[in-house]
Amino acid sequence: MLQHLKPLARDSAIYALGNISGKIVGFFLMFFYVSRLTLAEFGMLGTLEASFQVIIAIAGLNLHVAFIRWYSDKELQGRQSSAFFTLLASIVFIAVFINICCLPFSKNISRFLLDSVDYARLLQLMLCSVGLELIGAIPASLCRVQSKPLQYTRNIIIRLCVTLVCTILFIVVLDRKLEGIYEAQVIGGVVYIALFIPYITKNSVVKFEKTILVKMFHFSLPLILSSSFGVLLGVADRFSLNFIAGLATVGVYSMGLKLANLLKAIFVQPISMAIPPLMFQMAEKPNAKHFYKKLMTYLAFGLMFPVIAISMFGQEAVKIISAKNPDYWDAYLVIPFMAFAIFFGMMKDQAIYSLQIVKRTGVIASVIIFVSLLNLGLNILLIPFMGAIGAALSMLLSQIIYFATMYYYARRYYPVVYEFRKLFISTALAALMCFLAYLIRDYSLVTRLCIKTSLLASYPLSLYLLNCYDRSELQALQVFWKKWRNRENGKKIYKP
Repeated sequence: MLQHLKPLARDSAIYALGNISGKIVGFFLMFFYVSRLTLAEFGMLGTLEASFQVIIAIAGLNLHVAFIRWYSDKELQGRQSSAFFTLLASIVFIAVFINICCLPFSKNISRFLLDSVDYARLLQLMLCSVGLELIGAIPASLCRVQSKPLQYTRNIIIRLCVTLVCTILFIVVLDRKLEGIYEAQVIGGVVYIALFIPYITKNSVVKFEKTILVKMFHFSLPLILSSSFGVLLGVADRFSLNFIAGLATVGVYSMGLKLANLLKAIFVQPISMAIPPLMFQMAEKPNAKHFYKKLMTYLAFGLMFPVIAISMFGQEAVKIISAKNPDYWDAYLVIPFMAFAIFFGMMKDQAIYSLQIVKRTGVIASVIIFVSLLNLGLNILLIPFMGAIGAALSMLLSQIIYFATMYYYARRYYPVVYEFRKLFISTALAALMCFLAYLIRDYSLVTRLCIKTSLLASYPLSLYLLNCYDRSELQALQVFWKKWRNRENGKKIYKP
């Protein structure tokens, strides 16, 4: 198990560096956003980000997922370079086509989304950014299948630096507000693609593989539908809040969502980028199901710790970011719901990999359509009574149902006996700790920090006392600790 986890942990850590850098930049920029944008304008930003995700999901046709799945397939051996060129050329065509088609309707789209035609140019900038994102995802996917996380992360960091400098220049110095944000993203996207040009040239053979493209499209066709509805699941909250409660409520919700999404960027996304190639490589090995079972447990234990942390300390984080604008302070209330939703989303992904291994993508599509529509219904039902908290609760309930349903079908087609007793104990324990932290929300800052820190630190020990660690796992940790301590002390390390 450990020999497979080591490269996974290494690659995940490198991918995490890029994502952490992105969240650090995003966290830093939030100070400028809160001071320069009204709550309604921040809500517009959240609505545009949701629209961005929808277009990416639909226009990308999920072909990059098919490329990752097919790259190591025997049928593609010796033709990877021409397949890569075919995919890249197709995505470039789609990106240009979208921008040309939407340009005449930018005012209409602006009126529909933002209740004004004054943001037509802002919509055009957003669409341009979408096109660049679609194109950049293809060489990034090639980095993943070729296990080149360093190159991927280097380009991401350079892009972030360029975007950061341009954003500060445009919104602080030039006071361009929302347009300045997207102008900076366009410039960053151009730089990102330019950095990949030597890599693209090296790995491309100018030959259009129509047969391969059709096969990848057939593989991704059910995923296109599921991906589109998956994005609907992720953005229905902001659209529903926009049309039911108004842009100001979207602004409050978006603040909490951005902080909760630190979990995705720092922990979930890097793991999700490193896991698929390993999952598919392990599929034919005799111990694959044991590996999948233990991986689920390790990921759950590992992610729950930051879930508790962001849920507990969200109140303090929101007040630090928006110290001069109390309108944002209620955003901390949605963070625990979103954090636990992200946790169940990660668990759901592990079940989905089982269905992808047996190529049951149609089942995935059916489940995501059901859950997305359920989530939309929950938003419509709960938002009028609970506002932003209703949207967050809808997301949490939807992700729990999503995980349960996906696991049910995964067990039918590729049964893996996960350690649900441990998963339930860790989740219930975390929920109890977060509830206790909520009860002390009105205490003094020092008292809150002391109690919350004590609760957080007690989580791993509580799992031990509740018998959630196997003896072999404890022995492996002891060996690791001894080797690390010996290395720190400069002693000779030997194998027992």
